[in-house]
Amino acid sequence: MSSLADCCAYAVAVREQPGQFDDDDGSADEAIRSSQTPEQLLHALRTGRVIAAIVATAEETDEITGADKSSHMSVVSMVSADGRRGLLAFTGLDALQRWDPIARPVPVSGTDAARAALDDGCEAMVIDVAGPRTLVVIEADLIELAGIDRLDYVRQLTQQAMDDRFGAGEIHVSAVHERLRVESAHIGQSEIAGALEQLPRVLALVPAGVEVLAHP
Repeated sequence: MSSLADCCAYAVAVREQPGQFDDDDGSADEAIRSSQTPEQLLHALRTGRVIAAIVATAEETDEITGADKSSHMSVVSMVSADGRRGLLAFTGLDALQRWDPIARPVPVSGTDAARAALDDGCEAMVIDVAGPRTLVVIEADLIELAGIDRLDYVRQLTQQAMDDRFGAGEIHVSAVHERLRVESAHIGQSEIAGALEQLPRVLALVPAGVEVLAHP
């Protein structure tokens, strides 16, 4: 994930699992931290754990003083300059405190963190954003790590984008032989093609391409 810009709190659904990490002392997961290749990183995340950062997010502020009147707890994701989002995760308590010394640590498995990122629409997971060494898990690798069917995931992503653009029921998206098929009885091919060009993440996740069946 390039051109990281602002850091914002989003309510990402990372679930704490009672008992799973009761003995976790916050030490760095060295297998994750020392990964040198995407393959090594994925392997380490499958068997390891990361720490999510929980912070207070203001829901209501006092109009006069500006002080928080109410707040809720959120897991943090990062938004890049071009609007992409990545879930923040940390290899250890030291890396979390380097970023925010008052954030509450929640240890979760690497696979659960990947699922949470995808469920919330993130396109990456950014690990140790403040160092000692920043690692990034891209969306395709998050899908593999989470054990999700890639083609079905991208089909749903595309269907939602088409519904948002043209209205529900105007376009049907299906998965056919490792590619997507986008069909419409009312929307023209050029319009659909233009909409697909605005979805680079979809095209990147479907190497076999997208087939458009519609009016000229």
